[in-house]
Amino acid sequence: MTSDYDNLAQEFLAGLVPEERTKLYNDLLALEEVHKLNQYSSYYTFKNLKRALHRHSERRKRTFRYLNKFNNELVIHQIHEQHFFKNNYCIHVYFNSQECNYLFIDHLLSMLKAPVKAPMRNFQELTV
Repeated sequence: MTSDYDNLAQEFLAGLVPEERTKLYNDLLALEEVHKLNQYSSYYTFKNLKRALHRHSERRKRTFRYLNKFNNELVIHQIHEQHFFKNNYCIHVYFNSQECNYLFIDHLLSMLKAPVKAPMRNFQELTV
């Protein structure tokens, strides 16, 4: 599965213009920081009793949407879920309307962090 994510990430990043790559990189850095803080945390609250009466409610906190020149779409939702009084944080990742796990974001971020390899130029010796 990880090699699939590598291929998908390379394909997606190849179709982005440099400005979109920069924006995606910054958004993914912010998302990674929030995810590190909240991925294993949950809490109980009695503040929102109206929502607690429903068995399950979820609210989107933030949504990222990217479309490259090959019409590949990446959609990331940051979601706050509430089950009775218990609150959780989660991220839903969709690539071309298929759900992926957080590993796809990790692959994208690691590829964006990797230094860009400039093509080597071969010089020919000129004889005069």
